Amino acid sequence: MKRREALKYMGTSAMGMAFASLGASAFTSCTEKRKKRLVFYFTATGNSLYVARHFSDSPLSIPQVMKKDNLVFEADEIGLIFPDYQAKAPEIVRRFLEKATLKAPYLFTIITYGAWACNVVEYWNQFALQNNVRFNYITTILMVDNWLPSFDMNEQMKMDKQEDEQLKQLTKDISEEKNYIPVLSEEERKRCEEVLRHIPSIFPVKSENLFKVNDNCVDCGFCTRVCPKSCIKFTSRGITFEGDCEYCLACIQNCPQKAIKLKNGERNPEARYRNPNVSINDIVRANQQ
Repeated sequence: MKRREALKYMGTSAMGMAFASLGASAFTSCTEKRKKRLVFYFTATGNSLYVARHFSDSPLSIPQVMKKDNLVFEADEIGLIFPDYQAKAPEIVRRFLEKATLKAPYLFTIITYGAWACNVVEYWNQFALQNNVRFNYITTILMVDNWLPSFDMNEQMKMDKQEDEQLKQLTKDISEEKNYIPVLSEEERKRCEEVLRHIPSIFPVKSENLFKVNDNCVDCGFCTRVCPKSCIKFTSRGITFEGDCEYCLACIQNCPQKAIKLKNGERNPEARYRNPNVSINDIVRANQQ
């Protein structure tokens, strides 16, 4: 064998041995295409943002995305994460689904809730299908209930809602692209309908009819910056409210001075909540208009 041929043979053998030592998985990891995942969220107290961060390093705020002209999104996986509002999706989330075009072979939704999820999954699935969107996976996650008229935030924060265990299961489901949309039994459906029949709808609602500001206000402006609908303004009369409210309560929950109250009363007017893993500036970046 000539010297050049011998060197060529030695090089080929060495390369083969290197690949053998790395294993087949190392070779496929270089060539396998990484899946592209887009995650959209809406949040007022940080719960949905906290969940969204488990599924994307850079989740997209729905109030910010809605400012764009182009609402066509394409990926391998697309997810929506938002809170349950009286067994429905928030109005801003519904408008997003109506206007956006989501192109992905795998679509998922995770809905955060507090006391009872009722039929929110069924409602959301029906709403999506009416808008020609077919989700592969829809589920809920139990977290701190931040609905001030009915719940004491201090008591809620004492409860162990086992969020980590729930998130672990959700992460596994999504990574495996599980297909799952729970179906209510007739008994469960009737129970939901009966309960909702006795709870008057809170939507639509005018912000000026909901809130009042006391003397604790220091004009810091956080309430104006966390509102996803620009319902709060600085005027010569101080903080004023005007326009259709999302009723997300971001203004109340994130006021550093606890200066904003509900006119119709709260379970505990001194208790406020924001997810401990989310800062007020995170809420500002997500919602500021």
